[in-house]
Amino acid sequence: MPRVLEHGTADSRTPAFVPTPIDDDAWDEFKPHLTRLEAVVTDNYVSGSDPVICVRDEDGRNWTVELASRARNTEIGLKESAAMPGDPVRVIGRRTRHFGEQRIKAVHLTIAGRPFELYPGALG
Repeated sequence: MPRVLEHGTADSRTPAFVPTPIDDDAWDEFKPHLTRLEAVVTDNYVSGSDPVICVRDEDGRNWTVELASRARNTEIGLKESAAMPGDPVRVIGRRTRHFGEQRIKAVHLTIAGRPFELYPGALG
């Protein structure tokens, strides 16, 4: 409900945290179709401010795999210890629209045989 502040402007209250759906504007920089990638973990930044893992595919290309938020990763059990360098990883996600950039936003991961559903319902 709007309220009038001391100086006469209206202020509507909004929740501090609202979960972002898969179709949010944050996904605009990624292609709409899902891509599959099989690779090996080379580096791990799961607990960083922007959680990512770095992987190398069978053709020798290095990829940056963007993960869900730190809170979501913790909720599903995706910790730094879950993705160690050398572990095989299967990624299903949306590839970036930027030409030449090897970056993918993961919606589902399988690391060393253990599945992680980062965005439930995104696979259909």
